Amino acid sequence: MSDLKMPDLNRVFLAGRLTRDPELKYTTNGKPYCKVRVANTRYYKDKNGERQEENTYADVMLWGPMAEFVGERLRKGRPVLIEGSLRTSEWEDASTGQQRSRLEINAQRLTPLDWDDSGGGRAAAPRSEATEQSGPREIEEPIP
Repeated sequence: MSDLKMPDLNRVFLAGRLTRDPELKYTTNGKPYCKVRVANTRYYKDKNGERQEENTYADVMLWGPMAEFVGERLRKGRPVLIEGSLRTSEWEDASTGQQRSRLEINAQRLTPLDWDDSGGGRAAAPRSEATEQSGPREIEEPIP
């Protein structure tokens, strides 16, 4: 029985809204990437029966065609579904020299949860996609 091991599983699903407009950037090798932050709100009732809300924010890293899609077409407030894995990002703080780290989601899939063709601050599906596809578009990217 001591040979029994817990399997490793690193999978995250998160639905929420983009907290700011995505900024598309490129590595020195020309690979597109985009960092976004997603807000998720949990509603619950406290011990007095009053409705409460709790906001959670997650940093998400996107790569390749998925990063280009998000950077070019999605805007602040857009609801999305993210599928990915947790990853620790580490760096040295330039001003203090201290090692820093942050837990972030490395996205493998992103699905916009609505299409708004009215232009009300949210990205619309390109006309060709809007006519060819009904429902959300799913973008998938292999892990870098």
